[in-house]
Amino acid sequence: MNCTSFTFADLFAGIGGMRMGFEQAGGTCVFSCETDPDARRAYEENFGDTPAGDVRELAPETLPDFDILLADFPFSLSKVLGENGLLPAVEAILQEKRPQAFVLENGKNLLSHSGGNTYEELKRRLTGLGYTVYGKVLNAWDYGVPQKRERLVTVGFSSPILFAFPEGVSREKRKSLADILEPEGEIKKSYYVSPKIRERKMKKMLERCGREPERPYITNENVSGMVTPHHYACSLRAGASANYLLVNNERRMTERELFRLQGFPDSYRMPESFVEVKNLTGNSSVVPMVRAVARQLLAAVELYQGETVGLERGTAKAALDRFLRRKGQEAWRVIQAAEILHQKREHPQMDLADPDSYKKESRLWRDQMGERLLGESYQPPVTGQDSLFYKNALPPEVLRVLGEENNRTAGAVEAYIYRKLTEKERTLDRLLRPWLQTEEAVSDPSPAELLSGLSAPGMEAEERKVREAMAGALICTFKAALGEPVPEEVSSEAETGCDRLDAAAGLLTGREQGDGGFFTAGCLIRWYERICDGPCEKAMKEPALRFLRRELRRRFGHREEPWAALKDRGYESIKDGFWK
Repeated sequence: MNCTSFTFADLFAGIGGMRMGFEQAGGTCVFSCETDPDARRAYEENFGDTPAGDVRELAPETLPDFDILLADFPFSLSKVLGENGLLPAVEAILQEKRPQAFVLENGKNLLSHSGGNTYEELKRRLTGLGYTVYGKVLNAWDYGVPQKRERLVTVGFSSPILFAFPEGVSREKRKSLADILEPEGEIKKSYYVSPKIRERKMKKMLERCGREPERPYITNENVSGMVTPHHYACSLRAGASANYLLVNNERRMTERELFRLQGFPDSYRMPESFVEVKNLTGNSSVVPMVRAVARQLLAAVELYQGETVGLERGTAKAALDRFLRRKGQEAWRVIQAAEILHQKREHPQMDLADPDSYKKESRLWRDQMGERLLGESYQPPVTGQDSLFYKNALPPEVLRVLGEENNRTAGAVEAYIYRKLTEKERTLDRLLRPWLQTEEAVSDPSPAELLSGLSAPGMEAEERKVREAMAGALICTFKAALGEPVPEEVSSEAETGCDRLDAAAGLLTGREQGDGGFFTAGCLIRWYERICDGPCEKAMKEPALRFLRRELRRRFGHREEPWAALKDRGYESIKDGFWK
């Protein structure tokens, strides 16, 4: 198995938790199956693949070849081991396709079922197929999410490979509840429980604990009615009441928070139904935990095969990530690193272990691309600091491995570097595109999504400009509602009026005061929700959105697409799980 470019099959795929973990470890999914209609829809929406149906109805010989088999079994043991169960179907696929490894996941109760005999029988059957088998209960809490969720993970190898399950991450690297909870000011009232439920739960909690713990916390109510608070969530359960987990004993968790508990990125597209989200996330694997198992599995295979390519690759990627994340990192350094790798791909004979042979040329490559990519904002380095290798930012041995990996993936490392460099601009471009384009195809974009999308660190200046545009559009909307003339487009004759409008918008959004002003992000979102979806919709929605488009075009209308200078390299189409 090539551990730098492996394939896998995703059985009982759910919403793709195991798939996402193995993709993040560098794998490519070549087959998936799932029977739940809601999970199939979410899977297709996010991965572009429509899973096959019941694995028991598939002919194993019709499946494509793959290196690793993944199976996140349903919780019910009768479905797995009972008559016409799922395990025999998995055994048939293992026999036919002979993947080099497998990873199975189930609830930890399988380990203790029938005094441990059930799991021993499962391992005996898998060992009988010629696999070396390991099993252990892992807790998602140990791998970086604020949820104590225990799952039994079984790993098998077609060779006698030594394997140890991954250690948990340090406490400093674990996300807290505060990291995954959405701002309270932006939570809709419908998520809050009734006073009666809150009072009952608070009473039970205080009887048990004596006082309310420091916020934020999540209370868990078990089947016996005991209410316990923790600074983490207890395990998500698909079939449980929506109110068994409450944030600060006041509200249920939002859909996005449930996905974050399972380690899914915010880019994951969610179903609209809360019940659907609760059931789907409650049945899902935890992405960071799966990723940790995947990387440990690959490391074990590489050691057995006597290979170090993947291990070197992981070390080089860690060094590159530190380089890209360095506080105050200059754009020219990043561009120079990417251009060296690009030239290595164009000229394979380049020796990246000998930087003296290309240092001079790399500065020319850097400045040419810097001017194309960033235009007038490109700032070349000061004389005397003109070296990528200053303070060993990227030593030659790291560049060598990155160059080999970049050539193998047809430019994925270059694309990765430029994605990081242009991440802010591409995010802004994606959010503003529906507002700045002239086509009518996207006639009703969401102001709330626009503003919420700019809440990430590093986007503060852009978020303020958007808030000022939203405040200015509100002022124009109110003027129009009162019968005062408001120009549809900004002209030279209207510049004085625009200056006054900008001054008013700056005052309302706190530009001069240096704070959030009267119109904070949450306040503006509520205004636009009332105008676009509330009682004012009929009279005010159309002019409000029209004026907002105008104000956004006035502030952002002359931007260039951040990928324009790189289109000839095809970075947009490059897909490699390890370098996403």
